[in-house]
Amino acid sequence: MFRTKTLIIITALMVSFLIPTVAFAESDVVTFGTAIVQNDQATNDSIVISMSGVTPAAEGSPYNAVLVSSNGTKSLNLGEVEVVQPVIQGVVQATGNINLTFDSSSEGYDGQDLLSTYSRIKITNGSGGSTAYSDNIPANAAAYINGIMGELNTIDEHLNEALANIAAAQSATDVDEIKTSTASAMADASAIAELADGLPAHATAAAEVDVEDGNLAEGAAGVIASAANISAWVTAAKATADNDVASQTSVAVANIFVDKIFNELSAAKNGWDANTDGTISPSTGEGGSDQARASAQQMGTLVLEAKDLPGSETATVGVGGASGGGSVLGLGLPSVG
Repeated sequence: MFRTKTLIIITALMVSFLIPTVAFAESDVVTFGTAIVQNDQATNDSIVISMSGVTPAAEGSPYNAVLVSSNGTKSLNLGEVEVVQPVIQGVVQATGNINLTFDSSSEGYDGQDLLSTYSRIKITNGSGGSTAYSDNIPANAAAYINGIMGELNTIDEHLNEALANIAAAQSATDVDEIKTSTASAMADASAIAELADGLPAHATAAAEVDVEDGNLAEGAAGVIASAANISAWVTAAKATADNDVASQTSVAVANIFVDKIFNELSAAKNGWDANTDGTISPSTGEGGSDQARASAQQMGTLVLEAKDLPGSETATVGVGGASGGGSVLGLGLPSVG
């Protein structure tokens, strides 16, 4: 009998070691969804709100969504938001979903860059009522994000001009015209690389403002990787222009190198599907300016919780937004790292 009880105890102990232990946080924060700024007709001119598990608003007092600036001096009414309660097996559920897109089809839309002005959102009980759900990006993080956006805008201006000039070089039939257009295309290469090289500092600084914000961290990583790609591709294009196009006497050979430059500049602007999986991620060897911008938008993700907004704040950092790997020969794929 004693030996039987001992075996039972030993077996129970062994089983207890084999069963995974699940730890529960004492006070898990409940999140109900997100509000993410996107592009519609212009940069950062749209916002998409997606929520679930929301208790329906009181009758006659529907929820209302409002964007607010960090210092509380500006606001933008996004309009009423409807809670759609799903019906499961004929039973209307107690909570529902909110899906609202504010874009060029919405009342009050004026094409403004929402991220440049607003870093807070609140879902109120009726227009002007108490706050039911909200979130905010810290003012300093918002300043860094907008610095990134401003620098990307300047990078795009340079890249668009460079692409127009290199397209002219592609269509030229005289070798001197090819050289002239190529030189014009690469005139701002150093400025583009310098701007791209400055992006990681702002991305890192933004993430450090709130180290617990996963969207800030993940978005910052995307900006950093894409910025390195931009710099590397543009630098490689400039080297090709200086070392290979400038010395050519053959139109045919010059065109091969011009196509190479076009590929690298296009990748710097639009990214490159290096692994041919059908998507371009903000990662080493893939992300360009477009992906860096999407990552910066991710950094500005607002995660809605059942809480009121904190007191207004003003940024204490000043971030300027407009400061001043090679590829295989021919039509080869740009590569970084």
